[in-house]
Amino acid sequence: MASKTGIVLLTLLVCGSVTAVDAAPGGLLGVTSDYVLRGVSQSDGDPAVQGEVHYAFARGWSTGLWASQVRLLPGHVTAELDAYLQWSTALSDNFDFGATATHYSYPGDPRPISYDYDELGLSLSWRDQLYIAASWTPGLNLYSYTDGLARNHGVLNYEASLHRTLRSHFDLSAGAGYYDPPGLEYAAYGYGNARLAWHYGHWRADLAWIWAQNADHRQYTHGPAGGPLAASIAWSF
Repeated sequence: MASKTGIVLLTLLVCGSVTAVDAAPGGLLGVTSDYVLRGVSQSDGDPAVQGEVHYAFARGWSTGLWASQVRLLPGHVTAELDAYLQWSTALSDNFDFGATATHYSYPGDPRPISYDYDELGLSLSWRDQLYIAASWTPGLNLYSYTDGLARNHGVLNYEASLHRTLRSHFDLSAGAGYYDPPGLEYAAYGYGNARLAWHYGHWRADLAWIWAQNADHRQYTHGPAGGPLAASIAWSF
């Protein structure tokens, strides 16, 4: 959840390699003041409870389930449930590579059509400090109040971030991304964030500043821009 809370620049699914030593179950439970996905609030600016469970296998494979409260229409609190399968490996002493398949679902979604979708992602990290990632959604229903429904449309997304470990249990990260549904005018937009995080034992808390291009660039993207500040706290196991 730490990477799904606030803005997602590199998700928990693609941010690190899993080795045979890591083979074990795990998860986390937490709360965020605003659940933001790619610069856009999925909780309409309200707090959300979130959780994740996963199992890391040998040879870099892992699978898991991630959940959060969402508010996709005013007055309707429902859920997002994401199932994922990941493979990651060390390319060298400095570089790690990851590939992820994720299914996003919205049980109890009050909207009249389904917005469930699948996404394939690739990532490359350098010394756990520099991350770049790209993802592709082959078919997603998108809606604009001015232009109507774009059914089963493909979407590309690109992200990059920097991470530095500080002293006394703190770390700092910053990143940017670009959301691009090819062929849809006024649908592509940029977003970014800066995050200060504190971690101690099983606990992690962070404060993020979030930015996204204005609504003129997000006409097919549901929800207001997230933030500009979002705070979260999580306990991992």
